[in-house]
Amino acid sequence: MMRQGAFQPNVRGVSSSLPFTPPAGFTPPEGAQGWPRRRPPRLPDRGGLHPVRVGKRVNVKEARALEGTLAQWMQAHIPRLSPQEIAQAFARGDVCDAWGHVLDASTPARILEWPVYMYWSAADETTDLPHIPVVYRGDGWLVVNKPKGLATQPRGSYVARTVTVALRRQEGNANLSPAHRLDRATSGLLLFTERPELRRPYQELFAQRKVTKLYHAVAEALPDTPIAGGSDEGVVVTVDPPEKPGWIKVASRIEKVERVMVSRIVPGEVNAVTYLRATSHRVMVRGREFRVYEVSPFHGKTHQIRLHFAALGAPLVGDPLYGGFNAAPYGEDQVPEGASPLHLEAVRLEFIDPQTGKAVSISLP
Repeated sequence: MMRQGAFQPNVRGVSSSLPFTPPAGFTPPEGAQGWPRRRPPRLPDRGGLHPVRVGKRVNVKEARALEGTLAQWMQAHIPRLSPQEIAQAFARGDVCDAWGHVLDASTPARILEWPVYMYWSAADETTDLPHIPVVYRGDGWLVVNKPKGLATQPRGSYVARTVTVALRRQEGNANLSPAHRLDRATSGLLLFTERPELRRPYQELFAQRKVTKLYHAVAEALPDTPIAGGSDEGVVVTVDPPEKPGWIKVASRIEKVERVMVSRIVPGEVNAVTYLRATSHRVMVRGREFRVYEVSPFHGKTHQIRLHFAALGAPLVGDPLYGGFNAAPYGEDQVPEGASPLHLEAVRLEFIDPQTGKAVSISLP
């Protein structure tokens, strides 16, 4: 049986053609009158994680024709969760309707006619989350210095041990949301919005390439004119381009490879441009000398900087995916002693604040 209060039946003129019968003695909870016509309140977070809609792609007609229980439907349509994990989710009270009323495993699957949500359990849950340094606070947004080894957002096996969740718990604000992302192995400046209404304008700054980003990268010294004006594996290099004198322009088309972690350069229209130039700084790694480069990507394709350096024959130090010197095996949560982390750091962000219209420049010391 479904628990009382698990869904809202006919109230104030809402159609009474329910796909199943409410439990005896059912009384809609206070504030639920008019549901589903009235928008329910926003469900609270749990430990910095918001619930995820279950069965979002099931339309009303399909939902009304469903047989069996909600638990059975979830077992058939959420393969990433085992039957045991689904049973545990119901036992913890992690599955609920739009009003936050807990649903039983025996709830008819036809309840998917209305919104159903689930709080995902963090497999990597820990009380020992790293401190995320905040380097700048704006009006409703902030910039942090992301540590190496932390994913930006929850994904796959990384949920609690991500910058987003750690920062939400640290700041006591579950609405914190990244306006862009950095690879898990990359460190440096990462901008978060603090209020839902600010997400879109700041995300659009990055999506529309209105943010100037500067990175520091460490790699083998490149020749002064690396394949200038020519191409190698689809990469076109221009030395001293007119739009950015003194820099080297690297252009290519990059596509993400499905089901694997790497990206690749392919023939076709350019969708990834990176500008780089060597600095006077050098770094010694296990007895070998490497150069420090300033890097300014115009686009933001996955692994763009890493892939462009590798295509030039100078993969970044510590890059496990593209042949970097002294890199740890890919997938290690901690870089083993003696191995090098990825030498790539986002050190500057410059943009026009969409709220004030003023120029903002944020740099790491």
